Amino acid sequence: MNNIIRRLRIRGLGIATKLAPAPTPFIFTGPGSSAELVGMIADRGLRSVLVVTDAVLLELKVVDPVLAALKAAGITAHVYSDVEPDPTIAVVMKGVARLKEAGADAVLAVGGGSPIDAAKAIIACRAQGCSPEALDGYFKVRKAVLPFFSIPTTAGTGSEVTIVSVISDPEAQRKFAIVDNKLVPVAIALDPNLMLGLPPGVTAATGMDALTHAVESYLSTLATPATRAMSLGATRVIVRDLPKVYEDGRDIAARQSLAVASCQAGLAFTKAGVGYVHAISHQIGAIYHLPHGLVNAVVLPYVLDFYLDQAATPLAELARACGLEGAEKDDRTSARTFVAELRRLNALLGIPETLDKVDVKDIPELVRRALVEAHGAYPVPKYMSNSDCLDVINLVAGRGSAQSLG
Repeated sequence: MNNIIRRLRIRGLGIATKLAPAPTPFIFTGPGSSAELVGMIADRGLRSVLVVTDAVLLELKVVDPVLAALKAAGITAHVYSDVEPDPTIAVVMKGVARLKEAGADAVLAVGGGSPIDAAKAIIACRAQGCSPEALDGYFKVRKAVLPFFSIPTTAGTGSEVTIVSVISDPEAQRKFAIVDNKLVPVAIALDPNLMLGLPPGVTAATGMDALTHAVESYLSTLATPATRAMSLGATRVIVRDLPKVYEDGRDIAARQSLAVASCQAGLAFTKAGVGYVHAISHQIGAIYHLPHGLVNAVVLPYVLDFYLDQAATPLAELARACGLEGAEKDDRTSARTFVAELRRLNALLGIPETLDKVDVKDIPELVRRALVEAHGAYPVPKYMSNSDCLDVINLVAGRGSAQSLG
């Protein structure tokens, strides 16, 4: 009975998504496209911009070309670089104060998922005159936000095209999401020139984050022909090109293809949603402060093992799209081939099979939180019971046997 109610809630969410579809930003692509985006900002008559980024990108001078382009266009840039991984409520409120002080008439996020999520929360809280917790949930941003633009410097989160901002609450050891169509940027630039200096570990984790978005949205019960096409294409490109960029970070063609694939995966999961991988990884990330993409990468194969009997056909389709050896066999065998490829890819990228930081005493609470987040909100192909989720998280923590997933 509970699963019937959950399915009905998901169906209602799907109807709401169709009635109020998320906007799509104008997308500039290719080397130097960040300068084209700045040109659009200038053409709109905006003359003062808050640039939201992080200290590392500032120190590495990744943001310098964007700041130079803003200056050349006659736009005053006010830099807010206090964003840390998994932006907190305090980081957002400090950004709101910086935005008020600057009197900027637009916001430009330059960075990975954390600066982009922080910038989204900043414009939402500035518009509503509240703190992020008040906006936890769906469509609570009632007032118009400032013009918002984004230049991602990683090919991973897809946050530059989604309606979601994920914020951390350290005191409660949780993450929560502000979900609203107003958080989608006016325009974005997928500029591989700003991604060339990414360290291999960051490239791997963010790339696997994008792959998780593509796979989970493909398996979603809300997937449509359009989202499946984006998810399938993104999966194929990431499996093909992520190892290339991990080995050679200066491969600009592969950087560009991954940036586009990440964007496609972001567009797909905005409409189709994600699943238990994200529900579990959000809890682990909130408690142990591990990179979201890394946790997704570790959790993904175990969740797919659990899905196997219900999702063999779509998993087999992903295997065939990637041209994997053995994918021409029956669906169940091909599906296992795809999951095995993900494990091989993780190993190639230096991603561990398990997360040793997960403490056994925390696992019951991780299970509880993951199921609360997922049930009735995520369009999963197969529902987990408490014991199912316990089995998966035990495996992620390096305890238990994969046979427990059946």
